[in-house]
Amino acid sequence: MARRRSRKKKLPEESVQVTIESLAHDGRVVAHVDGKVIFIDEALPGEEVEFIYTDSRKDYAEGKVDKLITRADIRVDPKCAHFGSCGGCSFQHVSDEEQIKIKQGLLKEQFTRIGKVEIPEIWEPLTGPHWGYRRKARMGVKYVGKKGRVLVGFRERRNPFLAEIESCKVMHPIVGEKLMDLSEMIGGLSIKDKIPQIEVAIGDNDCVLAFRVLEPPTAEDKERMREFGHKYNMSICLQSKGPDTIVPIDGEPEITPTYALPEQGIEFVFKPA
Repeated sequence: MARRRSRKKKLPEESVQVTIESLAHDGRVVAHVDGKVIFIDEALPGEEVEFIYTDSRKDYAEGKVDKLITRADIRVDPKCAHFGSCGGCSFQHVSDEEQIKIKQGLLKEQFTRIGKVEIPEIWEPLTGPHWGYRRKARMGVKYVGKKGRVLVGFRERRNPFLAEIESCKVMHPIVGEKLMDLSEMIGGLSIKDKIPQIEVAIGDNDCVLAFRVLEPPTAEDKERMREFGHKYNMSICLQSKGPDTIVPIDGEPEITPTYALPEQGIEFVFKPA
């Protein structure tokens, strides 16, 4: 006999007021309702909020803020217009200084809880610009025929679909401010629907874009990609399968971006993936 599927429990429609207790490792916060753990997006510890349920499981539930009642001192207005819909960032609503403290605390907690390692001392963090600092990323690519355009960026928050973004304030501007140009270039390729992702690696000496291609590009495609790279001073690579298959589009020697910390006498060499 076929097993009957259990019906998904209907979520409460009305908002619920709670006081946020703590921060989870993924940027969400934790509260409790009738003893049940609730993970909530875009709130901060100590804040009082009204939230609406977005999912409910046996051991926990999820929600999003519907109304902010009391505001934490560390809260700031996000700089990026896509924050909240794009899943690329979790802490833009937190001041820069507090973001560093939070990430330090989360890292230490992960070492203790997962690695069973106690960290006796944490050195002063090395900091750089608060915006445009991200140098490594895997960006999703999706050709949407109904919209007649290619989406380039990150997944929506708690959703497998790509967010519609025009720029990324956290990504180094050599790529973060060129997403629309990148979208337009891919849209002109014959394989625009055969590119699921791009590996981004930005060093002090080079910017590498490695296009995952499910089908080989034509000669015209390669020329279009090559022109894009020359225009924006980017090195273009193709990836046919796993990371080991990444090769420069023109077959030149392997490209290895570097990132240096001169005061510490350290230089990192890394690959696109």
